[in-house]
Amino acid sequence: MSSVTDYTKPGYIKVVESTNKFKAIEEIALVFKDTGICTDIHSLIKALKEREEIMSTGIGFGIAIPHAKIGAIREMAFAIGISRPGIDFDSMDGEPVHLVILVAAGEKQHKEYLRLLSNIMAIIKRENVKESIINAATSEDVLEILKANS
Repeated sequence: MSSVTDYTKPGYIKVVESTNKFKAIEEIALVFKDTGICTDIHSLIKALKEREEIMSTGIGFGIAIPHAKIGAIREMAFAIGISRPGIDFDSMDGEPVHLVILVAAGEKQHKEYLRLLSNIMAIIKRENVKESIINAATSEDVLEILKANS
């Protein structure tokens, strides 16, 4: 598999203004609008929110990984939302989320999807890397941090 940075770009990395987890998910998913990644952004947002209602994607350690596999995804990609104040994601550890990694994949990309999730987790679970991403000045800096730790 190629580097995780092959699945994102500066335009998919943003500081999130929403403090509600569902609004934050929508805000982050909208980075894919008009990019060719997703042919139906509303279906993606709906799938992400439905997944979140079933069980929180807040995995603890200040990280949430909302994800969806739907037919409207043309190209697997992930977006990063950064919230310095934190978002209540009903995380397993009860702590606010500062880093939201939103993964979108096509329905038939199961192996690639799991591999990408695993590779992202291997990088961001390191405390120094997570903190560097949260405190990065630009989205280009975030990409450099991901590349350096891939």
